[in-house]
Amino acid sequence: MSMITLNGRLLNVYRAPVRKGAEEGEKEKDKIQILGEIALPNGETRMDLMTITVKDARTFEGRENEDISVPVGAFSPQKGSVIFFQVQA
Repeated sequence: MSMITLNGRLLNVYRAPVRKGAEEGEKEKDKIQILGEIALPNGETRMDLMTITVKDARTFEGRENEDISVPVGAFSPQKGSVIFFQVQA
């Protein structure tokens, strides 16, 4: 399996509530948010906030404002949208 490694500053760790219309038994999802640099074609960079679904947010608690690397997979459920999820390294 190929994967992407996202590097950035950990800004937030939280549990997302169950969404409306979720299947019975579906639980909250652990999420983290990291701020990272995106390279632009003109050589400049922009900062982007990325939200990543993780297996266990407790492994990131207390590490806010640290630079971290997270191996992720990605998929695009619709045009213009990318969802990142943590994978085992």
